[in-house]
Amino acid sequence: NDSIGNTKFKDIDLNNEDFNVLFMYVGQADSTFIKYKDRTMLIDAGNNEDGKNIVNFLKNKGINKIDYIIGTHYDEDHIGGLDDIINNFDIGKFYLSNGGELGVNYYNLEKAAKKKNLNITIPKVGDKIEFNDVNMEIMSASKFDGKNDNNVSIVIQAKYGSRKYLFMGDLEKQEEAKRKWNEVDVLKAGHHGSNTSSTQEFLNQVKPKYVFVSAGKNNRYRLPNVKVIARIESTGAKIFRTDINESSFWLRSNGDLIDIKEVSVNLDGNGEK
Repeated sequence: NDSIGNTKFKDIDLNNEDFNVLFMYVGQADSTFIKYKDRTMLIDAGNNEDGKNIVNFLKNKGINKIDYIIGTHYDEDHIGGLDDIINNFDIGKFYLSNGGELGVNYYNLEKAAKKKNLNITIPKVGDKIEFNDVNMEIMSASKFDGKNDNNVSIVIQAKYGSRKYLFMGDLEKQEEAKRKWNEVDVLKAGHHGSNTSSTQEFLNQVKPKYVFVSAGKNNRYRLPNVKVIARIESTGAKIFRTDINESSFWLRSNGDLIDIKEVSVNLDGNGEK
């Protein structure tokens, strides 16, 4: 059976042969680190103030190279810290959404990438990401329509062994409805558990066992939304929220079993609500 428990910061050991996912607490923002053997990926890097904390945390855990960094879309709470990541790690490939609201966060990111001669890759649906024995595929990657940049979010599905994972960025219901989704074991809920996302129709398709929600403690948006929590609970899934204890979650899997531990790791750089 899968196991669920707690552990301490010092006990997070990423030098293992398992598939590892860290859902990091970065306040009202998003950052997820994935490692399998010698392959690494960072999906988003929180707000500007979170970047340095993520850098220090990953360095502390022996990470010096990140094969893939993903900026799911241009919102500050997703790409704000990515320039720190680019400046402090050896980066393989940089994926960024197909447009969005241009602003200081985007320009800082572009500048950091240029300085490192790092090309920006805009992925397409169906693109595969090479990650050893983990199958990774882009499930959504729409072009910015000038209105809602959440809907350009890069969505990634990962499969290792018999278990599947889906990382939704801030994708909202209009885009959820545009395709068929596979059943997965683990869902990183879209848009911090906002009512714009995770519709009943979508949840009925993905049928997750475990749902992770990244949100800030007592955030002013009141996320995750009570209706979303109710929808997720109605599917029988277990919910893991970063906001309750300002904590992170470390998931590891041998491809068959999943082990989830809540960790007292708080990387929120600005305590913003």
